[in-house]
Amino acid sequence: MRQILTILILSLLLPIYSYTQIESRIENDTIFQTELSFMILFETNKDSTDSIPVNKIIRLRNALELHQDGFVQMEARTDSHGSQAYNMKLAERRLHFAKDILVGNKVQEDRIMGFTFGKIKPLADNDSEEGRQKNRSVSIAFQRAIPLSPISGRVVCRENGQGLQGKVFINTGYTQYSVKSTSDGDFTIPVPESGKFYFDFFSPNHIKERGYYQLSSDREKLIKIFVSPFKPDELFDFDDILFYTSTTTVMRNYRHNLFRLYEMLRITDGYNYEIQGHVNCHDLPPQPEGTYCYNLSKRRAKKVYTYLVEEGIDPERLKYKPYSNFDLYYSNPRSESQHRKNRRVTVKVLGSADQ
Repeated sequence: MRQILTILILSLLLPIYSYTQIESRIENDTIFQTELSFMILFETNKDSTDSIPVNKIIRLRNALELHQDGFVQMEARTDSHGSQAYNMKLAERRLHFAKDILVGNKVQEDRIMGFTFGKIKPLADNDSEEGRQKNRSVSIAFQRAIPLSPISGRVVCRENGQGLQGKVFINTGYTQYSVKSTSDGDFTIPVPESGKFYFDFFSPNHIKERGYYQLSSDREKLIKIFVSPFKPDELFDFDDILFYTSTTTVMRNYRHNLFRLYEMLRITDGYNYEIQGHVNCHDLPPQPEGTYCYNLSKRRAKKVYTYLVEEGIDPERLKYKPYSNFDLYYSNPRSESQHRKNRRVTVKVLGSADQ
């Protein structure tokens, strides 16, 4: 089931809905998002360890150098054995040990925040050894505090210049939220002051596919946004609903985009759609029905189709179809990100639901 949180940002009067991926939260006028996290684990009653995840610490250090708005949050815990007074002192020693490790690996000390919990606020159930081991830890997270700034604009039909009532989506990569535009097409929504964000718009007869923007350079482009009515046979490439290799499982960091697809189909309820599945069999000739690649693409399309039907989309409006490796996003992928783009779904407008 999708999770929808109603939040109020920058004292705006319009309702904004947030659908989060990984770990992200919005407080007042700031997005706090966790982009890297790991743990240092300890044996019972120990406040030091030789098991140090050096590679992750290097990634943490690099992230801090890249993002000056980032900081490190450390949380020290114990399992439930012993008194809280004893465990608070043990957790404090573990925190100091972990912090010394980070600083020794050139992580800036003034960008570290430390918290000690002892045996309160456990990360896992203490009834199992696995849970107790997870609690005997110092968790380390790289977080960014990204200020938000409100923008106001208008969405209009390219053909007649009239304002469009619908839903505006903003996606920062870690947090997705939306706001309704008025009958005149007017909207106000907060966006990140730094970094890129995605902008989508859905209305019953108009869809603006995801565009990339940056507030510092693109504010004027968002004052008036022109959108053309969509037509039968129009294709929407959801290259952000991606699957793990050789599976029908949507990759964790992309699962929130299923909700965006659901909203698109829910709002445009006067149209039928075809869900198309694709695979990354780039090194093979076109794979026909009955082959592994063809069947995998069929199962991926059916997986998304099933999700949409379970969420309430009328199955009479949907079809799913395998496209095997007939339409590769990259015919010769050279990086993991390009391989991922081939493991996607596309959505085709079939026509009016009344036809």
